[in-house]
Amino acid sequence: MPDWRAYDLSHKIKIPSRQHPGLELTLRQHGVGPPVLCVHGATFSGRIFDIPHPEVNWLENLAKAGFSAYALDIRGYGLAKPRAFPAEGAYATGQEAIADIADAVDWISQRHGGMAVSVLGWSWGTVTSARYVIAQMGRKIAALVLYAPIFAQHNQGWIDMLADPHAPACLRALTPFRLVSMADTRERWDAQLPSGAEWRRDSVLTALVESSLHDDAPGASALPAAFRVPNGTFLDLWECFNGRSLYDPAAITCPTLLVRGGQDPTSTRSDALGLLDRLGAPDRSYVEIAGGTHFINAEARAPALFATVTAFLTRHSRAAPLPEI
Repeated sequence: MPDWRAYDLSHKIKIPSRQHPGLELTLRQHGVGPPVLCVHGATFSGRIFDIPHPEVNWLENLAKAGFSAYALDIRGYGLAKPRAFPAEGAYATGQEAIADIADAVDWISQRHGGMAVSVLGWSWGTVTSARYVIAQMGRKIAALVLYAPIFAQHNQGWIDMLADPHAPACLRALTPFRLVSMADTRERWDAQLPSGAEWRRDSVLTALVESSLHDDAPGASALPAAFRVPNGTFLDLWECFNGRSLYDPAAITCPTLLVRGGQDPTSTRSDALGLLDRLGAPDRSYVEIAGGTHFINAEARAPALFATVTAFLTRHSRAAPLPEI
């Protein structure tokens, strides 16, 4: 496969943070048409929707379907690094991420003549996106997609990873960021793949991690090479995986799609269905795609995921096409 740089074709747009003057957020963009904002999860930046690989770039797929697709890098992620991380404490918490989503939606809506924006969140991004939509009381939102949703169910594997080893009922002390390497990503992903399953191309893993390293040059200089990821997400995930909800789903009334991979141990079927039952949206659906993990958008079954989400967004988009940047 050619170098991933040959497929890194998205527009990179800097927008200001209204909450933190001097901080610039980043939007990655493809296409012309009704606007869709993609919100990443706890580890990968907007790169997860913009993998520089010809088979699994979700922004390109949405653009080909007639959308103007954007992926946000929340503060501290990808190309939206602060001048310096704080010396201690959690960075890029849920509330800060929600403020960044608000900045992105407002910027996109203004660029598209005040049109409503569809929001697609992944993993932790489903928690922040849902809370943003509730805070807006549905204004500015055409539709909501929660991909690999996390809500409020006990998940012992995640609790064991996040707990203080000396006080298992407490979240461990958080540094501002952690380092994620190729080996870390491979280990986490491989643990979800059934023995003998050929669900992922190594070229996709390479493109995702190497481009993430490129987006964070200081982190990439570490040995082994690794990119920096904020730890504020763990404050939210600790609550979710201990079964404590961070929002009331009944307050979400816009059309909502929940979709997950059947092999996903982070976004479980029972948690997703419990969320579905509590949503206030009259138009709500749940789709489970067999043969995929938490990273199904970067696996062999990605086309089924893309088609499912595109069909839903097409039914609910309200915006008119504007010229591409």
